Amino acid sequence: MYDNHYSEQQQGLAATAGANNAEDERIIDIRGLLLVLWRRKWAIVNAALFVVIMATIVVFQLTPRYTAVSLLAIETRQNRVVDLEAVMSGMGTDQAAIKTEIDVLRSRRLVGKLVDQLKLVEDPEFNPGLADKNGILSVLNPLTYVSDAWLDAVLGREPDTRSEAEIAQSVRARVVDSVLAQMEVTNPARSYTLEIAVESIDPKKAARIANTLANLYLTDQLEVKFEATQRANEWLNERVYELREKVRMSEQNAQQFREQNQLIQTQSAGLVNEQQLAQLNTQLVTARTELARIQARESQIEANVQDGTIEESGLLEVLQSPLIQRLKEQESEVRRRRAELATRYGPKHPRMMNVEAELDDLKKKITLEINKIVAGIRGEAEVAEIRVQTLEQNLNALKQESFKNSRAQVQMRELDREAEANRLLLQTFLTRFKETSSQDGIQQADARIISNADIPALPSFPKKKMLLLFAGVAGVALGVGLAFLLEALDNGYRSPEHLRQDLNLRPLGMIPLVGKAVLQSGGPEKYIVAKPSSSFAEAHRSIHASLMFSGAAGTTPKVLAVTSSVPGEGKSTATLCLAHILGKTGLKVLVVEADLRRPVLKKRLDIDENDFVSINAILKGEAGDGKRSIFKDEMSGIDVLWAEREDNPQKRFTAPEFRQFLAEARKQYDLVLLDTPPIMAVSDAMIIAKNAESIMFVVQWEATAKGIVKTAVKQLSQTGVPLAGAVLTQVDVKRHRGYGYGDQGYYYGGKSNYYTN
Repeated sequence: MYDNHYSEQQQGLAATAGANNAEDERIIDIRGLLLVLWRRKWAIVNAALFVVIMATIVVFQLTPRYTAVSLLAIETRQNRVVDLEAVMSGMGTDQAAIKTEIDVLRSRRLVGKLVDQLKLVEDPEFNPGLADKNGILSVLNPLTYVSDAWLDAVLGREPDTRSEAEIAQSVRARVVDSVLAQMEVTNPARSYTLEIAVESIDPKKAARIANTLANLYLTDQLEVKFEATQRANEWLNERVYELREKVRMSEQNAQQFREQNQLIQTQSAGLVNEQQLAQLNTQLVTARTELARIQARESQIEANVQDGTIEESGLLEVLQSPLIQRLKEQESEVRRRRAELATRYGPKHPRMMNVEAELDDLKKKITLEINKIVAGIRGEAEVAEIRVQTLEQNLNALKQESFKNSRAQVQMRELDREAEANRLLLQTFLTRFKETSSQDGIQQADARIISNADIPALPSFPKKKMLLLFAGVAGVALGVGLAFLLEALDNGYRSPEHLRQDLNLRPLGMIPLVGKAVLQSGGPEKYIVAKPSSSFAEAHRSIHASLMFSGAAGTTPKVLAVTSSVPGEGKSTATLCLAHILGKTGLKVLVVEADLRRPVLKKRLDIDENDFVSINAILKGEAGDGKRSIFKDEMSGIDVLWAEREDNPQKRFTAPEFRQFLAEARKQYDLVLLDTPPIMAVSDAMIIAKNAESIMFVVQWEATAKGIVKTAVKQLSQTGVPLAGAVLTQVDVKRHRGYGYGDQGYYYGGKSNYYTN
């Protein structure tokens, strides 16, 4: 039953711990991070100070350098004195064109001109060969004291066989490299500006180099355009002379061929035969169109005649005929009179018969007139057809004559095209030659200087304030990283909650660390009796309160084994102090020193071995002489069984006498505390704890490694005896308060006026 209850309790704690861990993983503990920084504040401060001091030493040892900046603007609008196209077009304004100009400014050709103009080969800053050989680095260099011949022999260097010109060229190339390394050309974003920045140890020299390079760049642009114009003029002059001769020859050939074939042209630039053929063809097309129109009308009339619907056909000639219109009006009038007479007379009446005869006469006249119109249209169709035939005959005859002229005209057109092409080409080249000849004196650069480099007043390197600020930030960052590293490397337990999370152990309480004055005045066990209202005493009362509910069915265990992982964790002190505080409440408590390898209670309690019996004597059966009794502490009223050192203690604790002793002690005492050896030191604790009802595990605050504690708990779990929980001992309450765990340690350290210490 007891084991089942303990198993259920452990499972519940494990589930709770798992839920808490899952929640902790989702929530970032900002306060915990800040507390880590506060605990490790001196590590952060020291790291920051160290970095700042080292950076200060380095920064103030650096040689200051000055940067001069010259600004060029690329001209997006070209100034034209005359509207002539230049031989070399203006510079583009896209990103590729601007990048090209940056490359031109950084080209070795242009920088070489700069080096030559300013004689930078003679400047030690850019020519290391001219640097001072008596500097501190040269003095410290042992190679400076060895002759060149020895160095050539030792290092295997071959003698320099180059000529003076080659050496000078090599030196100049190195100077150009040095200038390029200290020069930067950039294009600010969304701008057509080129920024030339030159760095030097001399501010005047930096400004002079930047301004000279800008002027050389503009001069170089003008030279390039002038050379291009000169080359174009020379080439155009040669081409114009050649084209003049070609035009003259081609015009002579065309005129001779035209005279030989009698190709006469009119003012409209066409042959006479071609004009006649075009006019006749136009007339034929018109005649055919008219014939088609008349034939279509004739076909429509013929169809209406055959159907007998000529009068109702709506023929335009019929509708527009004045005679037919009058006859139709008379017919309408006669029909009206017939309708009036029909209302009064019958069909055989004379007046009705006269009206009918008059109506028939009008119809005949209308039909006769329509037949005349139809006959006229038929005749018009015949005339149009004859006209088309005549035009076709004339056109065929004219075509035969035109074919002959066309064969000659093919070659004539070829000659004309050649002559015209030569004339156009000559005109183009002649015009361009005159334009380029007039551009020699109006060339303009594609960029202009908008700001000359001024002599810098302050060094651009090193930026001491910025570097020191960066060093401070880096030092703080390094300190923060070091703080978290130290926190991660910290391998001890500081909070009961850590014991619950890592070991699934129930936290029973925390015991504050007592000062040296307390230890010198008689030890913690006497202090707890003398100061029952102290935080130290209250911590042990809290442990007892937790133990009251750690037994089976929530009861207090009668026999409690107290152990730890390693020696020195305060196991015996915790046992004695707990016994003293419970003894003052009136409980009958027995403390059994079960550590037979390193017993300490006799010395700590000043027990006379001749007057008081030991646990060894009881287990041997030597306690029945009546002269010696169990030691009773007068201040707290507890009983103590001290121990004598033995070489084989396991023999005592595995004997039946030990179990009989514990059975008798359960009857006589309210609580039996077994002070066992450390679990990692010897195996005695596992054997002793087997006979207890529960185990209280003692862990020293911050000192005991987590791996050792975990191993010890794992070994204790093999005994099958339930662990009542764990107690953190020797807690530095002032430091513990800084961790901000919010447990009993906060009140022991932060609320000390609540206790009487």
